[in-house]
Amino acid sequence: MNLPRISPAAAGISEEGIKGFLEGVRERGIELHDLMVVRGGKVCYEASWYPYGEDRLHMLYSLSKAFTAVGVGFAVQEGLFAVEDTVYSFFKEELPDTIGERAKRIAVEHLLTMCTGQETEPPILNYAFEGNWVEKFLEIEPSYEPGTHFFYDTTATYVLSAIITKVTGEKLVDYLTPRFFEPLGVEDYYWDESPQGNSLGGIGLNVTIETVAKLGVFLKQQGMWNGKQLLNRAWMERMTSNLVDSSGGEVYSDGNDWGVGYGYQIWQCIPKGVYRGDGAYGQFAIVAPEKDLVIATLTGTEDMSGLMAEMWKHLLPACADVDIAPDPDGTSKKEQFTVAFPEGDDIEGAKNKERISGVVGTYLLEENEDQLEKIQVEAGKTEDTVAITCVWKDGKERTLFYGFRHWECNDLPGVRFSHYYTCADIRIVNTAGAFSWEKDTLKLKLCYPNNPLGVTAELRFRDGAVEITAKKSRCMDRKMEYIFRGRSDK
Repeated sequence: MNLPRISPAAAGISEEGIKGFLEGVRERGIELHDLMVVRGGKVCYEASWYPYGEDRLHMLYSLSKAFTAVGVGFAVQEGLFAVEDTVYSFFKEELPDTIGERAKRIAVEHLLTMCTGQETEPPILNYAFEGNWVEKFLEIEPSYEPGTHFFYDTTATYVLSAIITKVTGEKLVDYLTPRFFEPLGVEDYYWDESPQGNSLGGIGLNVTIETVAKLGVFLKQQGMWNGKQLLNRAWMERMTSNLVDSSGGEVYSDGNDWGVGYGYQIWQCIPKGVYRGDGAYGQFAIVAPEKDLVIATLTGTEDMSGLMAEMWKHLLPACADVDIAPDPDGTSKKEQFTVAFPEGDDIEGAKNKERISGVVGTYLLEENEDQLEKIQVEAGKTEDTVAITCVWKDGKERTLFYGFRHWECNDLPGVRFSHYYTCADIRIVNTAGAFSWEKDTLKLKLCYPNNPLGVTAELRFRDGAVEITAKKSRCMDRKMEYIFRGRSDK
């Protein structure tokens, strides 16, 4: 069940404003994946950038936190626990006696508002750690009295998820299904889990752009859906209000959209009254109640401030003060774009085939810490594709296909990429590759259409040798650049 559609004109939103926003993000080099603009609870503009798409699940990163806060709201509404209850009270039977006195006073409310008093995030979002995540969290004795100091900590949200599982016997994602996902008509989603089997809470939820838009509408309507109050208004008001000062520290400084304030897993924004669910690389559910506006984005950018600045500059002023009436047509403006290909020489397919034929072969690589033994360069099935095979010393081998001026889609077995953790459940990875030539250099770009992350690589061929520079866009892990050198085995 999708949101209703309406034309931009019927919604009272200027198409020039939408166009200005798209031009602004393009000028900033921001890579959009999916966009929905919703007014009056109706989608008036939507766009996707291939190989991403409206029907694809997309990793939300910390936007997952807003869904967790909704789940906690339902649990409180049902009387399962109160925000004043301490974390320790739920888990004391399985915790050691060494838990500090301040840590014992951390309450649900403190988790919701990121005011645990701690100043360090425990290194648990990594599957190398398989111990008790809640215990690891409480081992860090707060430097401040809980409730007095803002410190953004994704593990605090994980603990909220663990509490729900503790009191209900259900994973957070399963608990939310009949209370939130099903009433909103959300059918396609999954949430990554900790080694203990808990939904990660603070990260790891994967949904479509439509679901992000529905979350925004649910927030704007203060917990009401289709005329029914699903989650009580009092909770929604606290969730979306400015409850704590988030301006402390270097990152969350005053004067940007992270320094305005924080509610229950919801950030306040620079424009007065605007708030948002927020995930790394620009996964946003932005709500402007006075404009009756929701903006949902799935993107792959590190310039999240720039993305929001373009919204404040173009989309908010684009909303006219009109009564939004039913649209007899019931059709939004819908556009399809393509993620930019790697830049290179302007050559035709035949010339591309000629260049590939000159570098086809196997290249044996020098010793490297990543244990990559060799790469194989082959022409694809058509003159506008190339196949790159990587072979590691342990025998692992992966072949990816890249298209010239088009995205060549691949299904790659292996782990999906997320925050700084690796998913325990190994699934097929959807990838899409494109390439170009720049003189003697083969330039590759690889997208993961279910994730904002990606990889770019340059293979420089000269006199039977190859030098490879591979860069991970954004941060799949802390190492961003890899350099390999080798020679043809001919």
